[in-house]
Amino acid sequence: MENTFYLLVHRHHFLPQDDQASSDVFEDGEPLCWDDSEEDFKVLGLYSSTERAERRIEQARTLPGFRRSPDGFLIHEYKIGQVHWPDGFRIKQGGTT
Repeated sequence: MENTFYLLVHRHHFLPQDDQASSDVFEDGEPLCWDDSEEDFKVLGLYSSTERAERRIEQARTLPGFRRSPDGFLIHEYKIGQVHWPDGFRIKQGGTT
């Protein structure tokens, strides 16, 4: 039995001029805060290998919405049974999470 899975997400950052590049705000490979007013995250699926996730990225890049942010795809590797966020998380100034 495989003990690893790959979570594929797409991050679209809303900017005044949507063609500007945005910087990722990640710590230990995870988003610090998902602020719906500034960013939009879509979970595309869980995959048994990075190769399968990468094939899905190639398909999704041709679809409306995703093609506007072709570099917004992120693959997160998780081990089943492994503890994540063992030290908690930071709260964004003025945020609720």
